[in-house]
Amino acid sequence: MYTGRGPSGHTHIGHLVPWVFAKWLQDKFNVNMYFQLTDDEKFYSKQNLSLEETKKFAYENALDFIALGFKPENTKIIIDTENIQTLYPIAAQIAKKINFSNTKAVFGFTNDTNIGMIFYTSLQSAPCFIEDKPVLIPLGVDQDPHFRLTRDVAPKIGKPKPALIHNIMIPSLQGPGGKMSASKENTTIYTTDSPDVVKMKINKYAFSGGKPDVEQHRKEGGNPDIDVSYQYLRIFFEPDDNALKKIHDDYKSGKMLTGELKAILIEKINNFLKIHQENREKARDKIDKFLFEN
Repeated sequence: MYTGRGPSGHTHIGHLVPWVFAKWLQDKFNVNMYFQLTDDEKFYSKQNLSLEETKKFAYENALDFIALGFKPENTKIIIDTENIQTLYPIAAQIAKKINFSNTKAVFGFTNDTNIGMIFYTSLQSAPCFIEDKPVLIPLGVDQDPHFRLTRDVAPKIGKPKPALIHNIMIPSLQGPGGKMSASKENTTIYTTDSPDVVKMKINKYAFSGGKPDVEQHRKEGGNPDIDVSYQYLRIFFEPDDNALKKIHDDYKSGKMLTGELKAILIEKINNFLKIHQENREKARDKIDKFLFEN
């Protein structure tokens, strides 16, 4: 299995969705996991970030990954600039089979695009082929274009096509239509946020599907399909389907108010982050055991 993260900032709860799923899959199938941190790609794509900054974010993001319970015996973390000795020979084989017109069509590259970005898909594909075995990739749907190219190239270099499982994107706090972004603080719950900060962000910024006043809400009910607090519960924070259905029905009928729904989410997130942050600190002493050795 293989997944990863582009380290352009601090980890937020949206990043955790494919990682938690990857952990579940790894436990079920007892397979090796490679986790790629693409410090080079974020250096290429973010004009305001230095390579030193993206590498620092890579090590910080790795703590959040480890905190989810992965084991070093079958899980290795790849940092592109640290592990280029292993990645580059594989990337070279891939790059030879991808022409510029393919990448231009897929990613919309222009004459102003730096050549690091043009080459980058080859490097992001490389961990798929570290082992000569079929690979499964849980990923956010926004990463799909890279791996469509990877699947096209795999037979040309004598490798099995990787299989993809697309994960839903957690919306930004400000509502459906935008994903949570590490660079937009008010749209995002970070894994390092304190309980008070989580409470403030949810109460102040989380888009509501409720009505403007209590009387109207009681009469007409809310819309859970566009309510961010409900969507966070549905996607990640409420594993009990029966409990989730009750919340959905109570909110839609008007029995539950927006403030009550937000309070449920705040408690769920803070309970999760309390344990996660404890495990994150413990991960500092373990990280060396996870790092891939060339």
